[in-house]
Amino acid sequence: MRREQKYGYAVSRLALLLAVFVFGASVTAVYAAPLNGQTATQPTDKTIVVFGQSIHYWDVGSGPAVVLVHGLGSRKEDWLPVLGPLAQKYRLLVPDQIGFGTSDKPLLDYSVQTYVDFLNEFLRQLKVEKVSLVGESLGGWISALYAVELADGAHLIPMERLVLVDAAGLKQDAPIPNLNPSSLAAMRGVMEAVFYDTSWLNEDALRKIFTDKLAAHDAYTVRSFLGNPMIATERLDDRIGKIKTPTLVVWGKQDKLLPIAAGERYAAGIAGAKLVTFDKCGHVPPIEKTDEFVAATMAFLSGGASIH
Repeated sequence: MRREQKYGYAVSRLALLLAVFVFGASVTAVYAAPLNGQTATQPTDKTIVVFGQSIHYWDVGSGPAVVLVHGLGSRKEDWLPVLGPLAQKYRLLVPDQIGFGTSDKPLLDYSVQTYVDFLNEFLRQLKVEKVSLVGESLGGWISALYAVELADGAHLIPMERLVLVDAAGLKQDAPIPNLNPSSLAAMRGVMEAVFYDTSWLNEDALRKIFTDKLAAHDAYTVRSFLGNPMIATERLDDRIGKIKTPTLVVWGKQDKLLPIAAGERYAAGIAGAKLVTFDKCGHVPPIEKTDEFVAATMAFLSGGASIH
């Protein structure tokens, strides 16, 4: 795919690129757009009731189960660029997490534990016996906390492998930007913080992204999560050493939101973890470095099973 095509897709087909903010990137539900020169149809939307709430998800491919866990303000469509190749070897479960996408948005005091609990119950309801987690940004925090609790003996679905993609969850020195931008200028600031290359960010693209953000109706969830004092106690700085699950840490070298130092800390703190970095890449490797991300992830996931 030519660079212009990739970024054209990332703008016109990536609805809430806003996810983008500290914890995720976003893509619209238009899987009919060309990906790597091919045209695919959007996966069938499925629903399941978890703790009385409707969770929308995709279930595509076959093989060992892998859950793609999106970030804050994001949704399952964020993973569209990588679905095709990953689904050739794996059963991909791709949910809209509670409070986002088309899933229910109850008025909760959202915390990371909320998402761990919903993720485990989602897997239990689907009768998944073992799973690998690929979590981006907040999704990485959720996945890492899941691994920590599993190591602590929690009754969770066993995990085979863990992939942390520009993951949140460690204390950051720099303040995070406004994650609920309420103006075009604020939205531009978020976009410029997320992507390494913003040459595609013209006025029309910015208006589309802002329009889609307002239509997402997830501002309460974002504000509730970020304003919840519980999340400070859920940071993983002193607990990542507990993780026994084989782990791959992937990071954009030019991530301005969660700098690469955080990736280095994750890799150093988890025994046996491998760090893979992408040059000329910001916070969203699955979008900016799709082929490289897929290659690294598939190589790691196929490296043998180890259940903890």
